[in-house]
Amino acid sequence: MKNRELSLSAQTFKYWEIFLSWLFKYPSRCYELKQRMRSNVLENPSEEFYQFAKSYRKRSASKGIICRVTSHYKDIERVSALLHLIYSTIPNPELCELAACEVMAKVMAYRNLKEEHTIPFPIMGRDGCMQMSLYSVDRVFDLWSKVRAFGLVCVEGDGAPLLLYRGTDFSFLTEGGRASIISDLDPKGPGRTLFEQAEKPLKEWLGRQRKKTRVIGHSLGGVILAYTLLHESEFISQERHETSFAFNFPGVRKDLVDKWDQKSEKPRFRGYICRGDVISKFGMLFGEIYEVSLKKPLSPVRAHEQLLFAEPHCTLREVDLKEENRSSSRQFYSRLQEQTSSMIYEFGLKFLFPRK
Repeated sequence: MKNRELSLSAQTFKYWEIFLSWLFKYPSRCYELKQRMRSNVLENPSEEFYQFAKSYRKRSASKGIICRVTSHYKDIERVSALLHLIYSTIPNPELCELAACEVMAKVMAYRNLKEEHTIPFPIMGRDGCMQMSLYSVDRVFDLWSKVRAFGLVCVEGDGAPLLLYRGTDFSFLTEGGRASIISDLDPKGPGRTLFEQAEKPLKEWLGRQRKKTRVIGHSLGGVILAYTLLHESEFISQERHETSFAFNFPGVRKDLVDKWDQKSEKPRFRGYICRGDVISKFGMLFGEIYEVSLKKPLSPVRAHEQLLFAEPHCTLREVDLKEENRSSSRQFYSRLQEQTSSMIYEFGLKFLFPRK
């Protein structure tokens, strides 16, 4: 009976992927790239890391622990072991850093972390080499209705403080899941009201750190990261070895892109979006953005949530922001998102949003 249920859920998800891929054509989910820039191919030598990533929707519609909130402490231990594995088996510093940060954003951020929990985390040193550090959870933020973020401080090593945002939790069964989905549909822009609600405690924590902080986030967490860079840039590190990373995140409104462009001193930031991901077609992008592509085209769901840097090979190409932000596909998806959000908001969501 259990195998039959797993098979049914796997078939349901398969057809859902096919439908979304048909609805959102693949060429419209690709990004405008800088033509004269050389591609960067990254090769992951860790078979064990690759096998972990394959647990994402392997036999059913379940994501395992990737982009899915669970409450078991053993899952924190499992992700900690994975971070150790990445450090010990991936000699390329660039890939090691990207893999570790993606795991933090898409896996560790979805754990039930508590204050004083410790997390091993490979970080880039000033010399460009990776070093293993140990972080402790200093603060657990309830941004709104159990949408979580975590403030971590380095207790072994010389790493910058870390602000880790949890991405969308696609679960209608939990308060945090429902609140994150509602925040994705914010007519002011995904996550904007949520950030405004939580800005005061976030700023207070950032302001009392002895060093400038780096920020990591995925999806909804990635766009909240963007708001943090824009509004609290004085607290975010500008050091090359303390880069803030966002993965698979939606863009922001034009006024915020203009605000970023006008800054004389900017935090060190890189964004990574996947070819085939619809979510990153919403709004406008800013900063240093790279498209990640794999050998096979991905469905919209997999392109958004899959662990990209665990694949045996992936290719990085820098996005041409000027061309991408004015592309017809981005304008189409942005209008679709804005119109859908406004309609849903007027028909009931406005009563669910936090009010100051």
